[in-house]
This record gives sequence, structure tokens and C-alpha cells, in this order.
Amino acid sequence: MSELHLRIVTPDRTIIDRKVSSVSFVGTDGSYGVLPHHAPLMTGIAKSGSATITEVDGKTNDVFVSDGFAQVQHNVLTLVCEAGEFATEIDLERVKAAEARARERMGKLDKLSAEFMRAEASLRRALAREMLVRRHSGTGGLR
Repeated sequence: MSELHLRIVTPDRTIIDRKVSSVSFVGTDGSYGVLPHHAPLMTGIAKSGSATITEVDGKTNDVFVSDGFAQVQHNVLTLVCEAGEFATEIDLERVKAAEARARERMGKLDKLSAEFMRAEASLRRALAREMLVRRHSGTGGLR
């Protein structure tokens, strides 16, 4: 079976550095599915989303990834992200608190301000994390 080497790296740690069967993720210009021996590629990673990894044994894992870029070269997919974590590592209560803080900040700010845009980005990240946890745990969509 042909394999692809996957590396997911954040400023804090290397999340994954191993062989997998395939990876799908959302880039800034659309969805990507990367299989072994994919053509060279460089793209941005969506502001808040997830990567679905199909392991060599056929099982899948979801990883939250945010704000970064993806590169495929020489059968290695590297995702360099500002944030990244497995669904099992995400603390749902912490995510809900971050969502509430972001919504509260947004309600008090001018919609055209830089602070509003930062709060909106925080809200998007919180919602993406929450959706990933709920999908992983089988509890469905948001609320």
C-alpha cells in the first residue's frame, strides 16, 4: 500500500509526523484531498477548520487546524498552522467560554473595527472546535 508522510506543526509542538493513507482539509481556495504521490502544492489553510486523516489501517482522525499553509513536496504533506489539536484534546467547556466571550465582545464593538474582526475570528475558531468535538463524539451539530 502506498503511503503519504504527514507533518502537522504549530508554534508549540509537532502534532503529527507519520505515514498516513490520505488527508483532506479546507484551503483558502477550496477543499483538498491529498493522496500519496500528490503533485507539488502550496496553499493557505482555511482560517478555522479541520483536517481529516485516514490512517494506514483505514481509521480516520480529525484534527482542528487554523491559520497557516499546506505544502506537498516529495510525497510529504506539511501543514504549518497557528493552532492545531485532535478532537479528543479539545475541552468543550473552554470552547463554550471562548465562544461566549467572543459574542459578548462583538456585541460591544463597532462592526468595522479591527477589534470586532479579531473577536469574529475568535468566534469562528471556537465554533469550528465545537463542531469538531460534537462530530467526533457523535452528538451532531451545534446546539
